[in-house]
Amino acid sequence: VRAAGDPAPRHVLADTDASSAAPGSPFALLGGDRLSGRGSGGDVVQARLAAEDSMQAFDEHLEGVRLAVVVTALGGGTGGGATLEICKRLAKRGVASVVFATLPFAFEGENRLRKARGVVSMIAEAANAAVFQRLDALVAGEREMDAAMKRAIDVLAAGVALFWRLLSKPGYIRLDAERLRKIVSAAGRGRFAAATARGETRAREIVDALAASPLLSAPAAPAKSILCGVLAGSDLRLAEVGEIAEGVRDAFGRRAAFDLATVNDDESFSGRISAVAMLFEGERSADAASAGAAGRRGRKDRNPLAPGPQGRGRFNNVEPTVWNGEDLDVPAYARRNISLDI
Repeated sequence: VRAAGDPAPRHVLADTDASSAAPGSPFALLGGDRLSGRGSGGDVVQARLAAEDSMQAFDEHLEGVRLAVVVTALGGGTGGGATLEICKRLAKRGVASVVFATLPFAFEGENRLRKARGVVSMIAEAANAAVFQRLDALVAGEREMDAAMKRAIDVLAAGVALFWRLLSKPGYIRLDAERLRKIVSAAGRGRFAAATARGETRAREIVDALAASPLLSAPAAPAKSILCGVLAGSDLRLAEVGEIAEGVRDAFGRRAAFDLATVNDDESFSGRISAVAMLFEGERSADAASAGAAGRRGRKDRNPLAPGPQGRGRFNNVEPTVWNGEDLDVPAYARRNISLDI
């Protein structure tokens, strides 16, 4: 996200595999000298070193950027290794980062899932806001492979596109770019879901769908902030906005900081409403937002032995010890998402 009035968001695809480049689309080859464009071979460490070699390739795309959305897939090598370095580079340049990352299907095997889990804590530490979603949950029971992948892409796209839509097609309740950046800067780890409905009861149907969504259930920690986007055409009614806002707050926490914005897009949403609810676990405060710009969000006061996927305890400010895609400085129970009764 750049200054107001920009016609479109900048985007760049980055990979260690040169064959991923698409004609006419900006592309950054990571580790060209190190890997010769052949990919990381599933090696997270090699991918991270490749990204370190190539970070200057991103600088030309970051001029004037205040907020960046990073979309990645974990479980291989490049996603886990490069995403961390990209987030660190963004923080160094004062760019707030939001990461949307997918974790492998269960049938892809324990090795890929272990690699993905091994980098989750590091990425969560480096980014201002981070959402990790299992592909199994994104497909929501679809049986056909084509339909399942389409659904996963659609759900993920709803979250990714929300930020741009809020700024490019603001409705009656709007968030400006700087306000959105401040919300993200202290957001922490999160989760999100989207719902769409038509008809006279569409607002109630959306609230019910979000409240029942498995993507928003079983949180690692209570939501401390909520960002809700309502996307609709000019037929959106004031009562519908109120019903969605109140319903989301009732479902996910009245004590959480709450931000609401609407998008007015007759071309895409005429006759229907879509809503995206994002729940974040980070503290919302001026101090946390300031620390978030440096990529840490004020976590130094956290108990170094507290259970959870984010904390690296006393190793928080040193380079991680990575082996087989896992950060060995994070306790084993945290890397494997094992709950402790303490």
